[in-house]
Amino acid sequence: MGILDEKVKEFAKPASSVNHSREIAFTVTRAEMTELNNVISSKIKQNRKERDASWHEARDKIVK
Repeated sequence: MGILDEKVKEFAKPASSVNHSREIAFTVTRAEMTELNNVISSKIKQNRKERDASWHEARDKIVK
């Protein structure tokens, strides 16, 4: 640890009051990650479609 780290540590505040543990809560397998990525990917595509449709609907409207 450098001198700056030691000085900063003196007045640093914790980000939360949660007591952390070094224990691993659970592990995520590669298959689970792939499945999650596929679910997220489909939701991102759906959001993109809805955003584009909304933009096309409102593109010629003027708000005062």
